[in-house]
Amino acid sequence: MTNHIHGRASRGVVVGALASALATGFIAVPEVVASQAASAVACASNVSTYVLEKKPGAAVRAGSSFTLRKYLDWDPQGGDVNGPLFDTEKTASVASTSSLFTGGHGIIYEVTADGALKTYRDDTASGGKLLTPVRTYDVNWTARHSAWSDGAGLIFVNHDGGKLEIFKQGSPATGDGTLTLLTILPSGNPQVEAFKSADSVWAYGGKVFTLTHGEIRSWAYSEAAGNVTVAATSTLVATGLTGAAQAWSPGPGTVYTASAPADTATGVVRSYTGSPLAPANDSVFEGLYGPVMTDAASCLAPVAEEKPHLGALPAEDPDVPEIGPEREPDPAGAGPMTVSGRFTLPNGQPAGGFPVSVKLSTDTSDSTGPVTEPTVGTVTTAADGTWSLTLPEILPAAAQQAADDNGGALNLSATVAGATSSGVPVVGVDNVVAAPASPATGQPTTLAAQAVAGEQQHSTALTPASAPDAPDPVEPTTSQLTSTYAAQHEADASSDDEAVPPAWQSDRSSLSASFNPNVVNGQNIGGQLVSPFNPDCETVKYKLSSKIAYTTVGEAHAYWDTKATFDYDAKLSSTIDTGYSGGGTNWTLSGSRSVGGSIGHATGYSNKGPYFAKQWKVPIRYTKYKKVHYCNGVQRSKWYTIEAGRYDIPGGGSTGKYGKDVRSKDGTKIYDVPKSRTAVVPKGSYFQLSGGRSIKWTGAATVYGLTIGASTSYDRDHKQRITAGNGRYKHYIWGLHDKPSGNPGIFLSD
Repeated sequence: MTNHIHGRASRGVVVGALASALATGFIAVPEVVASQAASAVACASNVSTYVLEKKPGAAVRAGSSFTLRKYLDWDPQGGDVNGPLFDTEKTASVASTSSLFTGGHGIIYEVTADGALKTYRDDTASGGKLLTPVRTYDVNWTARHSAWSDGAGLIFVNHDGGKLEIFKQGSPATGDGTLTLLTILPSGNPQVEAFKSADSVWAYGGKVFTLTHGEIRSWAYSEAAGNVTVAATSTLVATGLTGAAQAWSPGPGTVYTASAPADTATGVVRSYTGSPLAPANDSVFEGLYGPVMTDAASCLAPVAEEKPHLGALPAEDPDVPEIGPEREPDPAGAGPMTVSGRFTLPNGQPAGGFPVSVKLSTDTSDSTGPVTEPTVGTVTTAADGTWSLTLPEILPAAAQQAADDNGGALNLSATVAGATSSGVPVVGVDNVVAAPASPATGQPTTLAAQAVAGEQQHSTALTPASAPDAPDPVEPTTSQLTSTYAAQHEADASSDDEAVPPAWQSDRSSLSASFNPNVVNGQNIGGQLVSPFNPDCETVKYKLSSKIAYTTVGEAHAYWDTKATFDYDAKLSSTIDTGYSGGGTNWTLSGSRSVGGSIGHATGYSNKGPYFAKQWKVPIRYTKYKKVHYCNGVQRSKWYTIEAGRYDIPGGGSTGKYGKDVRSKDGTKIYDVPKSRTAVVPKGSYFQLSGGRSIKWTGAATVYGLTIGASTSYDRDHKQRITAGNGRYKHYIWGLHDKPSGNPGIFLSD
């Protein structure tokens, strides 16, 4: 059983993120872990594993709670090479000030903040609760918070006073027996000091195991005549586990490690099997945060050929239809293209009667001097703040060239500018995408049509800009960037892909939810009268810097007996948020840009799985611009933007790379969705999504301290595919937002 206590636990028990790849200089001694002995007891092919979830940065406060989540280690003998660490979706709430450890047989112990010792039984396999109360002991364990059990009745406790106490549980299978103190080892003994200083401690089969600074050792112990003897010397089991902060064993022959905190937190779990130990699976799970506890088995068996399940395997549904052919690409509409939006004043009221300048928004990251982008049209907002501009059927040459260079989609920037009664310049910037007709076909391209499909009319507020003579802000420091919303979102590998980010983000700190962008020098200008600048104005942009950020453009899923493929071939096909800042430090997302055109590369992954689901990222160059607004030759205001540009492989970098592990979306999640969104992929066949538009990954990239979202248009070169095996169960898929043959965004796998 594993010692995984939070609160006053020994250091290193909280799972963080992968600091570096585990070293290949890995040694083991013949002893390793106890060999699998013959037993009359059936060996386990899956083992209950519990995580007390604590995400990076989570604080322990009085009255708060953490979530205890149950997983099943579906292939413990193989280190999850042939099965997943399966999320049963069974949870319970635990006070953040409590400590937990497992006792084997589904028994969980809790030590409360006031020293109460309680036992619970996991009844989820029979449809009951995860924490069914068993007994509250009449003891005071205030000084005992770091504890672990061997599953056979012995409980080891690192007493706060420094000594090691060893208790006997009279009924380990039920958790309600008498607790008897058998042995006390005083502080200063080598084994006692080793257990106290370890990053992780667990025990079973007559040995206590420790993980300390990437090294695993074992300490033999034996019980006789009411006393427990623990060897003062240890045996080396493994070394070279660089970055491992936590370890545990589901049974003989397998060890898991969880990674330590690092700049890129992913909560990576890796496995090692055999004798001597050797790497088995370098990605058992990603995004696993918090102390891990497991019911270690006395022996392990190969995984059965069946879908992971808790309790009885659910019956297959005969009414779910087999999926038909893949959908055809969306037809492109014909006729003139209209772009539109709405502007509001700083106080939220409509900005009626304001001139709107609609300009080309092109990638000028290669420019070295000022650039004035051509005006496509000028309109005036209606009384309700709305505006619209219909593009001519024949575009100006510069606009047509921009569309041709971008796969047929035309990026435009609509700007409203003015000043308050106290002289504070205010600006509203909305980035929109148009789908003009191609001169060759008389219709928009598929990419352009899909880029604008589903786009809602933006409502953009005028907010304070900078005075022309204000100095440009200095770039945030590395330490400042680590405290931003973007850094926290990126560190949480289990974050919701479609979660709405805050309206404003700082590139150098965490912004309060009550942040008000209209406060200038301590004065709220929100209620002041705003007068528009006259229409005879232009905006000149200056490149400040560029950087490359890997950006999520897709994902594919393969659960039991399936393979996943994601293709992002031949050309770009994504729509990416644009950042806007009046002062250059606090940013909001202001519309988006379509990034299309040829990249001359094929990127993605194919035939990965089973039990595989990862996002795919490609390198996109982002540019930070300063934009200065001139009226009648006089500088009136300036602001800053962050804009996505071309596909650009960094020197020595990857053409694409894996993003977040999203296996947690698959499996039994199918039982939570309407049957109308489900389908069966026939055995030995495939289905692919090559039409419509993906979901929007709201945390697709982190660039300049800002979290930026993106989505992808599907076509024959950009698709999500699943290939079904020939196993004995049906292969279900379901769409996240619609049936797979409709507009699902992405589809998931069971």
